[in-house]
Amino acid sequence: MSTDREKTPANVVNHLARVMTQALNDQLKAHGVAPGQMPVLMCLWEQDGLTQRELYERVKIEQATMSNTLKRMERDCLIYREPDPNDRRSMRIHLTGMARQLEDDITAKAKQVNKAAFDGIKKKERKQVLDLLGRMIENLETLRQD
Repeated sequence: MSTDREKTPANVVNHLARVMTQALNDQLKAHGVAPGQMPVLMCLWEQDGLTQRELYERVKIEQATMSNTLKRMERDCLIYREPDPNDRRSMRIHLTGMARQLEDDITAKAKQVNKAAFDGIKKKERKQVLDLLGRMIENLETLRQD
């Protein structure tokens, strides 16, 4: 039995995020990749050699969270760091060969999770859901800037 409190946007989105993260974790754990590392991998697959600042700005997480994520990824041999040739105070984050080799399989697993989440939902409705969620994010990001 659900209550009105459970039907708030925050609770519904939070629950969705938790079950999607668990489904993604189930798919990725055999590869030694955690769901929280996916956004970083996706950014680096798109453009290798970003700085930590560029990564946390693109992924939209706090600097401290990114720092911890990168430490775990480095420990797990997914990334390595090199000094920026133009700014020795800054480090460039690069994918290891192992991380590059995981791209196709991990991307396919993530697509499976997304497909399962949208099962039985028409293509037009999928677009509407994503558009609405995107607008809600924009609204709340604007609120934080005030």
